[in-house]
Amino acid sequence: MLSIREIRVTCTAIIPASVLGLTTLALVLPVQPLHAAPACSSSSVDPDGDGWGWENNASCIVESTSTNAASNTGTSTASDGTPICASAASDEDNDGWGWENNRSCVVGGTASVESTSTTNNATNDTTSNDNSGVPVCNSLAADVDGDGWGYENGQSCIVTNATSNNTTTTTGITPGAAPPPVSAANAGFNSLGQPICLTDASDDGNNGFGYEDNRTCVVQPGVTATRNAPLLNQRSCMPWLEIGYGNYRLQNNTWNSAAVYSNNWSQCIELTGGPGNYVAKWDYNWLARNEGNDYAVKSYPQVYFGRKTRYNVSGSVAETRLPASVNNLPQFWVEYDYSETGVVERNVALESFFHTSCDAEEYNKQYEMMVWVGVPSIRTPGTLVTSVNLSGKDWDVYTNPTLGWAYVAFVAQQPHNSGTLNWNEFVNWSKDQGPSYGVPAMWPNTCMGAIEIGTETFWGTGTFSLNKFEVY
Repeated sequence: MLSIREIRVTCTAIIPASVLGLTTLALVLPVQPLHAAPACSSSSVDPDGDGWGWENNASCIVESTSTNAASNTGTSTASDGTPICASAASDEDNDGWGWENNRSCVVGGTASVESTSTTNNATNDTTSNDNSGVPVCNSLAADVDGDGWGYENGQSCIVTNATSNNTTTTTGITPGAAPPPVSAANAGFNSLGQPICLTDASDDGNNGFGYEDNRTCVVQPGVTATRNAPLLNQRSCMPWLEIGYGNYRLQNNTWNSAAVYSNNWSQCIELTGGPGNYVAKWDYNWLARNEGNDYAVKSYPQVYFGRKTRYNVSGSVAETRLPASVNNLPQFWVEYDYSETGVVERNVALESFFHTSCDAEEYNKQYEMMVWVGVPSIRTPGTLVTSVNLSGKDWDVYTNPTLGWAYVAFVAQQPHNSGTLNWNEFVNWSKDQGPSYGVPAMWPNTCMGAIEIGTETFWGTGTFSLNKFEVY
């Protein structure tokens, strides 16, 4: 039996049950409206004077009343009030600016002179330095992206042999365990010091600014990826990050990771191939059955076509024909091919969510239709009500009255890893014939938002390659 399927919080949005989808070529983070930025506590965090600063791991806006707050005391400052970095090691890109104690700092002056040890004022623990005076990381867990640099005790640190011999971690993850989620790659900074967006998919307002890695970024032609020039071979483990390509988006959906009893899980996505032959991939480790609720779906990494919400759109209505009313639904065919490895309890499922209007959002989802082409060994989607033949294949039909919305699932009697489906046949059967078998009825003005494909994983470790997914 499936548990409540998915609650995703990004800014103010709530993300649904289990299945989500993707489309647009570039790495995209959960979107936060630009107007939601908090006020900076000090104008010193706005080094370029553009009215925007970076503080407490988030973008902030400089207001006329912004002053140096009490939290900014205790660090040397330059003549203009800008904090001086305690160590030049925090300036990883050598642009003269670093990041320490949750704020920007300038490299220079006596405060940046290398010392032989640093002290964490919160714990009074002393961190050793290497010969260059750079603090040595206490734990490999501090280096989440594997570049040899970490962040501990409010400052950058370097990973050395001593780090790997230290069994203490600051995140509760033991050495050798599955890695925790990590951030996406960084596209760098422009001449004004502004972060460059990795992909234009985060620029929902098409105003030249996006939001990635918990900060505002600027779209720069030739550097920022677009769906027609996507970033390839960029593996990322950040939850909810998206990679767009053409009219499709690959999404690292980890909606129910809380059903695992530790933070030792991992799930990462990557796009390979090229135009006409893109391959969406993901790998995951949702641990053993006894390391989480094995009756609960943990995630749904997926590719989607259409609109999931106003912030998750793979292409325009003209390009995708979605959202569309079920009473006037264009013809949709879905072609797919996948391969996988691993020991895992999961399904491979295509699905669509139906909404009470064509303004498809999370809050107005009314109906979920799934098509399981890959079937778990011991899990079913609910209560079996009948069997049907659609698109030339036999399916067992399930419904699940325990969910908070209407639900129907078609489960292949003979699982298959490739095929072509007449999507309208499944929609029309659900709408017209399903109610006579106990399947919930669709509302009169129901609109289909997107067509998706992904894997719902209960537990286990494996890889998945979506060699082909085409909606036409």
